[in-house]
Amino acid sequence: MASDSSYNKAAADYAVAFTEALSHTKGRWAGKPFDLIDWQEQIIRDVFGILKPNGYRQFNTAYVEIPKKMGKQLALDTPIPTPTGWKQMGELTVGDQVFDETGHPCRVLALSDIDDTEQAYRLVFRDGSSIVAGERHLWSGDYTWGKTRKVLRTTGELYRMPHREHDVIAFRIPIAAALKTADVALPLDPYLYGYWLGNGCATKPEITIRTCDLESVIRNIPYPISSSWKNTGDSVVLRICALKAVLVPSFRDKVIAPVYLRASEAQRLRLLQGLMDSDGCIATRKGQAVYCSTVLALAESVRELLWSLGIKNNLVASPSKRYNQPTGETFYTIRYTAFRDSQ
Repeated sequence: MASDSSYNKAAADYAVAFTEALSHTKGRWAGKPFDLIDWQEQIIRDVFGILKPNGYRQFNTAYVEIPKKMGKQLALDTPIPTPTGWKQMGELTVGDQVFDETGHPCRVLALSDIDDTEQAYRLVFRDGSSIVAGERHLWSGDYTWGKTRKVLRTTGELYRMPHREHDVIAFRIPIAAALKTADVALPLDPYLYGYWLGNGCATKPEITIRTCDLESVIRNIPYPISSSWKNTGDSVVLRICALKAVLVPSFRDKVIAPVYLRASEAQRLRLLQGLMDSDGCIATRKGQAVYCSTVLALAESVRELLWSLGIKNNLVASPSKRYNQPTGETFYTIRYTAFRDSQ
């Protein structure tokens, strides 16, 4: 910089304000205003804010070189959803299919070199999950302080944002949309499978239904019922031979099979309906849907099912009780809010 030039903040502010008043013209951001991140803003300030004594800009031409794939670094063990299950980031190869933020499958077109020199941070979300991302990884989300607005921030910027109560920052990352997958051939109707996971015998082709729910559940079972009998208490046991396709050694082995988690959206919704009709309820507070289980693997697979449907959820563990007495087990409660457009 020439010794007789100086930085004019007013000129730099004007250039930044002008740039952010412009809008994108193409792609997914079309019509949305530019939202400069720190390094982009600094380039504009250096070019337009450094002035000669006569008021003209010091620089009329600028050359900016930014490395390819900037802002995409994640830890190599980050789980990535694919149409066939999960892969770690470090296992992906060119041509692999993954899901984009709209839930549609897309292909990996290129791989960046592994770089372990960039500063990384662990971001912890309100549901307890976390992700390790590089300093320059870009996050598209909502800034929620004051009037909510769409912004683009780097991991480093999020890390340095002031924290509010409960160690939360004023930034919200949108939930990815439901996975868009095709119908698949399943070993058992998804509704009945969901009901069996909650209220079925693990080793026998039987489900137990409360008498008041019997008619509505039977309407959703597309298989012949071999036999039925009165159970202890106000419930009925149905024997359905089709259930033999999904039996497991014990109730602790119950978990949603991977083929169901990558079935079509309609099939996954039917599975969720079966799960809720067996072990679910609606809370009186906030009208949240609640699913409960004492099997952690099953509870975690139900959470994955909900995420695959684009439904935000939260899991809480607490001591299990029966007739207000501790059982020695852990009770897992999943809460979520379902909206009309997801039915």
